[in-house]
Amino acid sequence: MKKQLFLLLFSLMTIMVQARVVTGTVIDEEDEPMIGVSVTVKGVKGGVATDIDGNYSINVPNDKSQLVFSMVGYKPVTVSVGSKTQVNVTMGSDVDVLGEVVVTAMGQSQAKAKLNFGVQELKADQVTSGQSANFVNSLQGKVAGLQVSMAGGSPNSASQIVIRAISSINPGQNNEPLFVIDGMPVRGGAQSIGDINPSDIETMSVLKGAAASALYGQEGANGVILITTKSGKEGKVTVTANGGWEFSRVLRTPKLQDMYVGGSNGIWTPNANGGWGPKLGANDTAYDNVGNFLGTGFMQKYDVSLSGGNEKYSAYASANYMDNQGVVPNDYRKRMGVFVKGEFNPSNAVKMMISTNFMDTKSRAFGNSMSSVYGWAINRDMADYLDPETGLPNWACRYDDWDLLTNLQRVDASTSPYFSRYQDRSESKSSRVIINGSIAWTPIKNLTLTGKVNYDKSWSSYESAALPRFSRTGKEFVFDPVYDAEGNQTGTQFPEEIRQQYDQRMGAYQFSPSRAERFTAQALANYYWRINDNFNLNFFAGAEYTESNSYSAGMGGYKFVLEGDFISMNNLSPEYLQYGSGDYQVYLNHGSSNKYGYFGEIRGDYRNVIQLSVTGRVDGSSSLKQSDKTHYFYPSFTGGIIFSELFKLQSNWFSYGKIRGNWAKVGKSPGSNLFSNNYKTWTNFPDAGMGVNPTLSRAVYLEPEMTKSWEVGLDLRFFRNRTRLDIAYYNTTVDNQIVTVRVSPSAGTILQTRNEGSIENKGMEFTATQDIIVSRDWNWSATLNASYNRGKVLSLPEDVAELTGGQYGDIFTSAYAGESTTGLSGIDYLRNPAGDILIDEAGYPRTSPKKNSFIGNREPKCLIGLGSTVSWKDLSLSFLFDGRIGGDVANITGRSLYSNGMAKNLVNYRNRKVVFKGVVDNGDGTYSPNETPVILDQTTFSNYIYNVSSNFIEDGSYLRLSYVTLAYDFANLMKRLGSRNPVKGLKVSFTGRNLFLATKYSGVDPQVMPGASNGTGGMGVDNYSVPTLRSFNFNVNVSF
Repeated sequence: MKKQLFLLLFSLMTIMVQARVVTGTVIDEEDEPMIGVSVTVKGVKGGVATDIDGNYSINVPNDKSQLVFSMVGYKPVTVSVGSKTQVNVTMGSDVDVLGEVVVTAMGQSQAKAKLNFGVQELKADQVTSGQSANFVNSLQGKVAGLQVSMAGGSPNSASQIVIRAISSINPGQNNEPLFVIDGMPVRGGAQSIGDINPSDIETMSVLKGAAASALYGQEGANGVILITTKSGKEGKVTVTANGGWEFSRVLRTPKLQDMYVGGSNGIWTPNANGGWGPKLGANDTAYDNVGNFLGTGFMQKYDVSLSGGNEKYSAYASANYMDNQGVVPNDYRKRMGVFVKGEFNPSNAVKMMISTNFMDTKSRAFGNSMSSVYGWAINRDMADYLDPETGLPNWACRYDDWDLLTNLQRVDASTSPYFSRYQDRSESKSSRVIINGSIAWTPIKNLTLTGKVNYDKSWSSYESAALPRFSRTGKEFVFDPVYDAEGNQTGTQFPEEIRQQYDQRMGAYQFSPSRAERFTAQALANYYWRINDNFNLNFFAGAEYTESNSYSAGMGGYKFVLEGDFISMNNLSPEYLQYGSGDYQVYLNHGSSNKYGYFGEIRGDYRNVIQLSVTGRVDGSSSLKQSDKTHYFYPSFTGGIIFSELFKLQSNWFSYGKIRGNWAKVGKSPGSNLFSNNYKTWTNFPDAGMGVNPTLSRAVYLEPEMTKSWEVGLDLRFFRNRTRLDIAYYNTTVDNQIVTVRVSPSAGTILQTRNEGSIENKGMEFTATQDIIVSRDWNWSATLNASYNRGKVLSLPEDVAELTGGQYGDIFTSAYAGESTTGLSGIDYLRNPAGDILIDEAGYPRTSPKKNSFIGNREPKCLIGLGSTVSWKDLSLSFLFDGRIGGDVANITGRSLYSNGMAKNLVNYRNRKVVFKGVVDNGDGTYSPNETPVILDQTTFSNYIYNVSSNFIEDGSYLRLSYVTLAYDFANLMKRLGSRNPVKGLKVSFTGRNLFLATKYSGVDPQVMPGASNGTGGMGVDNYSVPTLRSFNFNVNVSF
């Protein structure tokens, strides 16, 4: 018995000697401690997780034990313990898993695998790929659910971004996402943010859906785009220089006829423009006015950056310059900028950062002014625009016989577009500075307190001068006779009936300065609580205050008093200095607003497998201070399960699976000054004083527009993460739409702004990434994304059929009750219940008397993007296709070409007998096919085709080869040249943009808009913009 007890005691002592505690630290590839890494003993149930400093402590049974370190997004590590009591591990990221760290709301960095909402990140090379002058334009096709619209091919064409869909249908409400730079919101949309040097961008994260941007409250209702700028890297100072040169030509122009001259109904009439006259004579010259006007654009870009630092201090600085000369004469944009960013860590507990970004631009735009170019008669040389002796317009380049014009026609005569481009003067100037600063303090373990400030200020001015069109003697006009008292003519005098029009064309000047500034301060606190090895919580709270101030002014007038190059306000005739109205009004407007918010978030995690979060934010705005309630609460909830880890489903073909979902409510604040009365001068008052203008709207009570959104998503990985899929479905309802409605005059005004109406958006997003070839020398990957959205107007105020945005003749962009939020309304034909056009007895189609029929839906059925990169050693080839299925376009440009007879399609039909497709009403409820022919002359075109706006609504489907880039990296060659070689890196690339466009759209480009606009927006309207360009770019990047 004693022997048995001795053996048992000896065995227990042996086990106790072998069993021991092993400790250590887990860090990542950048030597940063890793939180929440699972540490287990192979073959033994249970385990521990690393704390916020990456430390762990675990019991191991014996020397033969193996420790397994695992974390989603990192390659697992297995280490034999042996006799060691301390095991430190460095874990390498598994770039094929969505476990990479991304920047999310309020500048927080989180593992993507733990996020339960839609977010997509673009790295630096993805942002700059395509080498676009405005990097915003090159985002189309790269991010699922993100749609970019562009206003043509001018260097100054506006750009606009919509994430998923619009949320407001009122023209006073903005639908672009909030832009955030280094954790702080900044002013402006896609157009202004495009002036940031893309070479300074490290990453860009797109937050999609209300839950993703809930912490930003009312400013993030349209989604958020987070931009993280580059920082200095520890080590020796690195200098990088980049140069790019680009040539551009128009991709295509509208198809114009080249057979007919100006006139009417096939008959020549003097001084007529367009192409409704007879055929060009055999001895006449046909001029390619459009081709001659649109030349070759040239852009050059240069930037240089310095980066360096040590353990305590790092800095990054850059300077850039761009000169973009467009295809239209004197259409340019020049930009220079300087960016400086410094980071200082005086201790392990304190981190500080400050950055300054300065941008300065000069530009001259052409706008949507191609109408006169397209309509110029082919037998007149538009380039012969100037009388070299007088410096005045050469009227003969536009008019056959000046003497046949009346004085009223002469004073309104059109000059060649060349005259305004070369003789007139205009330029916009702007400067902008963005300053960010932050300080983070960790007073105790796991608690970080952060303060941030942002100051964003811009100055801009627009100055223009139109030179005199006529001589001071008025010799271009027929003078009126002067008679004495006996009725005898004693001379002549200038015709007084055109005096004002004449004076207004004897020179004009305008100057419009403006300034805007925004100050934002944030106070943030973050606390990580590791409850035990399985559970942890993260608490985040903060407060934000924003104040904005601005002014805008304008001054100008007509008629230069002195001749010569004296262009100034002081040279304008006092009688034509205008105030309050007109083209050159004198005004001064000031604006001021403020917003505040308090917010918080709690995130819970179970073994890196189950994640839950809840956020809340209280927002207030000065725009609601006259309402009964000025602040509102916005909550959100998210949850996700990595079911592949929970149920241990990994296999050779299935690598990773996660399901996620979220719900959120967020508001969008109304614009400023909606509660104020508008005043006007009442000339019929006894004292001609000021009074309320009852024709302009005011609000009595308003609330924010309220968005409620839910989303479910699925993230899947297959074949050792080489195949990656992300699928999301969302449903969003936006109530309390802010609209303007007609009310009883007893309210003091006949219009009132109030909350009425609701819209719904629902859609799906799909992203698939495939690593096709992964080897030492060959690598080939491809990404396909697709998305669709269905926006519908659920309700509008009583008796209101639509809310309109822009007007283009009788065509309106429209949010139509029961139809699309991005519709088109206008005039259509009368139709029978089957949708056939009704034809009258004479064979002509019958036009509906209704002026606002629903005639089109600008929302695409599907957006697609396909990008791929294939590389062999140091040579790489990348390309991007983007396209869409559906989405109507209002071809306003094409309609104009039909009106003036310049459309090429007219050549095949004019003055021929045709039979309109449709049916004739038999009067007994039945219909017969139309068989009556009519002559398709100018009158028929005007009355039965041009006057019906639905004829110019076209399918905007397209497929575009957005860019192809061929690049070679000489970095390995530079290394082989030895340490004495100062060049450490060299990369050259050649990029072609817009190389291919397949579409049935008859205009220039279906991906178009007339300009950035709010509400239902301007996308899908082709309105005389500069044609889209095809460009070829050569780029060199050198580092030292």
